[in-house]
Amino acid sequence: MGNQPVVVYSNVWEDPELNRQSLRVKPGESVLSITSGGCNSLCLLLEDPSRVVSIDHNPAQLAMLEYKRAAIMELDYEDFLESIGTPFYRKPTLRPPDDRVKLYQRIKKHMPVYATDFWDSQTDLIRKGIFMCGNVEHFFALYRKMLGWLYDFSTIEKFFAFPNLIEQQRYYGELNKKRWRFLNSCLLNHTVLSMVKGQHSFAMVQDKDLSKNLSRKIEFGMTHFFNPDNYFMALMLLGGHFSRQAMSPYMLEKNFSTMKRNINRLDIYLGTCGDVLKKYGRASFDKLNLSNIFEWMDHDLFNGVIRDCIELMRPFGRMAWRYTLAKPRLLDEANQRFLISEPELAGRLLQIDRSFIYESFHVFRLAEV
Repeated sequence: MGNQPVVVYSNVWEDPELNRQSLRVKPGESVLSITSGGCNSLCLLLEDPSRVVSIDHNPAQLAMLEYKRAAIMELDYEDFLESIGTPFYRKPTLRPPDDRVKLYQRIKKHMPVYATDFWDSQTDLIRKGIFMCGNVEHFFALYRKMLGWLYDFSTIEKFFAFPNLIEQQRYYGELNKKRWRFLNSCLLNHTVLSMVKGQHSFAMVQDKDLSKNLSRKIEFGMTHFFNPDNYFMALMLLGGHFSRQAMSPYMLEKNFSTMKRNINRLDIYLGTCGDVLKKYGRASFDKLNLSNIFEWMDHDLFNGVIRDCIELMRPFGRMAWRYTLAKPRLLDEANQRFLISEPELAGRLLQIDRSFIYESFHVFRLAEV
């Protein structure tokens, strides 16, 4: 592949429970989903849809999902976890790194050529485990390392040692957070984050003090969610899952048979919502997971994409999206005629968002016009 694309996210840092409760996918429905690291598209298969079309404009993100799909298709549960290098805190794998390459050789027959071309050139990533190979995941690794320098790492580990949320809250409240806020000012700013996610991601962000914004969100996560159950916090601060019960739903052993049964219902497509409209036609989807694709779009582009999404939706359709740091774009008058906002549901779901880094969550249903 010329001009080799780069994996920005090897995982989706969005809580799939918000998608489940907002979209309310029914068995047999058709779903359009933004790919990113592929996790949300895979989780949506657990709702028993007839089809999930997962789209992205970055071929590396699609190759990541192709890898995960192929591993689910071909392997048993333990080999699936091993093939993607699933990390568990203080439980390193006993298998040699070359085992992952052997597993890749088994699963690649299920991948299209563009994906095998990508992964054939990334065998070092496969040996290390692709689970944490994205730019964002590398950033979190740096963040953990520096946090461990500023505090004894046992201080961070202790956040996962308490028997309940109340004691966790008390410990966090007593912690001297000056050093933590200093780290955030060094790393959670426009300059550094633009290198991680791309400058375009911050085109519409007006907040000048991102470190203060994100420090507030970290405090919300620490005081509202019990860390041993929150795989987002574990991956961010420990670099691995705290337990086998606290992982993305598509990765749980209890769901693996459903994943295998439904994995052939996943279509992976390079393109935009407009491209999907050309390929699949009007009224092709019941539910749309739009992730945070509007983060960098201006008012006109946002409303143009929304028009494509409205065209794609069937009667009683639902869609949801997020903003990480940017203020929400507003629907123009034409789009307002077709969409009904559900702000109470969206606000309630944002309060249970275990990924805790998002500024807002938005849920709309198609109006009966």
